[in-house]
Amino acid sequence: MSIGKVIYYHRRKQNKTQEQLCHGICSVTHLSKIENNVKDANPKTLQLLCERLKISMEEENKKNELIRQKLDLFYESIERLHQEKATVLYKELQGYKEYAHCTDMIYLFELYMLRYYLSLEDFRAFEKSSAGIHRYASKFSAFESYVWDLLQGIYYGKIEQYPKALLYLSRIEGQADQYQTKISEYYYFRSALHGHLCHYSLSIHYAYKALQVFQHTNNFLRIVYIKMILAVNFIYIGEFEKGSEILLQILTEADLLKDNETKALSLHNLGFLFYRQGDLEEAVSHYTQALQFKEMHSSSYYITISYLAEALITHSQNEAAVDLLKNTLTSIKDQRSPRYIELNILYLEATGQKKLLIQYLIKYGLAIIEEHMPTDRGSKYLQMIATYYEEQQDFRSANHYLRIANQHLKNQLFNIGSPVELKKANVHNDANIKD
Repeated sequence: MSIGKVIYYHRRKQNKTQEQLCHGICSVTHLSKIENNVKDANPKTLQLLCERLKISMEEENKKNELIRQKLDLFYESIERLHQEKATVLYKELQGYKEYAHCTDMIYLFELYMLRYYLSLEDFRAFEKSSAGIHRYASKFSAFESYVWDLLQGIYYGKIEQYPKALLYLSRIEGQADQYQTKISEYYYFRSALHGHLCHYSLSIHYAYKALQVFQHTNNFLRIVYIKMILAVNFIYIGEFEKGSEILLQILTEADLLKDNETKALSLHNLGFLFYRQGDLEEAVSHYTQALQFKEMHSSSYYITISYLAEALITHSQNEAAVDLLKNTLTSIKDQRSPRYIELNILYLEATGQKKLLIQYLIKYGLAIIEEHMPTDRGSKYLQMIATYYEEQQDFRSANHYLRIANQHLKNQLFNIGSPVELKKANVHNDANIKD
């Protein structure tokens, strides 16, 4: 605790001038140096200053410890997905903000506030606060620097800039074990990130690490979500039995706990499992059941719609896909939004309007392919454009889009290039990006 800053805090709170506080104790210059931590005061001087301010060093130390405990509990509540508790603590801590800024918790306080904004997905507040605190990054302790990089990694993962997220998370991997008693979520977000990047083996590797940490801390909700990530990765690598076993276990637990959100995720992922196995009837059934437990017109709802439509189109159930997508598209007001464009691409594909689909892909879809689609679906559309131009004997354009398709695949495999990022690669598991 910076005693000089605490004296400054109480002096200002009591509307005392420096002259009033230090009269008969020390010079104004000396007090100014104490308040600015330029000079250490001798114990007698500090005692006299505290007596005049009617404060006790013992009480100040207790207050300091109380704030530190509340901060730790605040972060833990966020990690455990106890949003209501975190919100209560957030409001309490705001009352201590000015005081905390007089202690050595000044940066940690603001960093933990950043984590809260991420839990709310209030990216504007996160970006604004980040810009302010980053100016003091050179003064961070080793732990604070770790927290900063972790939060930036989480942030870029949440806004789906996965290569940038990986950059931040990779450089602090060596510290994850050192700080896991304070912050336990590093491996969780690392696993989710590799899942989005189609690095399935790495995602599984970090998922097991995260599972071990969460089991040690009895973080039951996070255990469920990390198991979900494991299941999705097993599906991607063809380990269907393992994936099914995990998902059915989670589904049973969700039923017992009446947890509809987790139930929806499990049903969606089971739908994906059956889709990968070529069982259309079961895939459609599970996707449809998942929709019943999702909030209509939410991001998660539209994700399931897109995969249900894809399953129907893949198995030549185009009329059903058209009906599904036509009704859904009318509910999206912003026709330039990535969600609308993605679903409209599926709609045009389902209607068989090939020329119109190609034109729409070129005009609106390319950016969506790069930033909002799974690799396999994006590659399919790029190949479709190339084939269309080849059929038109426009080989220059065909080769151009073939190069884009190859680069798209290469960027995902090696995680290079400009912002060709994989969105929703593992979004069958919405929990991958869940807080």
